[in-house]
Amino acid sequence: MYEVATRDIPERSLLCVKRNVDEQGAWAFGKEFIAILRERPLPKIEGREGAFFCIYWGQVSADSDGPVEWCRPVPETQAHALAKGYPELTLRTEPAHREAFVGLPAGPGGISAEDFQLAMESLQAWAQEQGIEDERLIIRPSDLGLRITHLATGPVTGTSMPEGYCDVAVPFA
Repeated sequence: MYEVATRDIPERSLLCVKRNVDEQGAWAFGKEFIAILRERPLPKIEGREGAFFCIYWGQVSADSDGPVEWCRPVPETQAHALAKGYPELTLRTEPAHREAFVGLPAGPGGISAEDFQLAMESLQAWAQEQGIEDERLIIRPSDLGLRITHLATGPVTGTSMPEGYCDVAVPFA
């Protein structure tokens, strides 16, 4: 099992694209999002606050098509002006929230299926432990969606995902 930690995420402005995709289309959808940002780079927000992430609003499998939403935080003061340059993306504000997360190393192919499964099991075990101790701590992934945040440690090349660090997170109340 992986160690689970928690963090506070402030309210933030996001440029996003949301689509129903099955497991075959999910990877291509992520590469498409990265290509959009590579063609027209956004102002960089340092660290986790500026990292791009995807939200799984539903199960993605051979039999289920999500939806999946790719998001990139943008400076609040520039959000509306930036959104005009990305007509294919939607500007929205995500509310402040707490999330439980598991950090994982990721290669150019993303997180392995085994690591993802173990991360989910770790988060589920943590949630059960917290629910027993404090009924106010209820994991509600459907409210803000299960998410994977990508922090690159290497350059983005071609159409591959950057190598680096990812985490799997579940917002909770």
